[in-house]
Amino acid sequence: MPGWPLMLRREFAALYLGLSPSSFDAAVRDGLMPSPVPLVGTVKAWHRLDLDAWAEDRRAAVGTPGTGWEGA
Repeated sequence: MPGWPLMLRREFAALYLGLSPSSFDAAVRDGLMPSPVPLVGTVKAWHRLDLDAWAEDRRAAVGTPGTGWEGA
């Protein structure tokens, strides 16, 4: 989806990855997700490129070489 902000607060970070906020929270709590970046005061957000890298790492972990659309 075009137009995603560079820094994503919790709800949008979860949505960006296709996770529920509670699943996202569990992954953060378990150390499976990148750490948020402090922005201002107590406000934290996730850098979109860190989330992209996490998703690519997950894909590589299950051995998925591509989308299957390369030859289309």
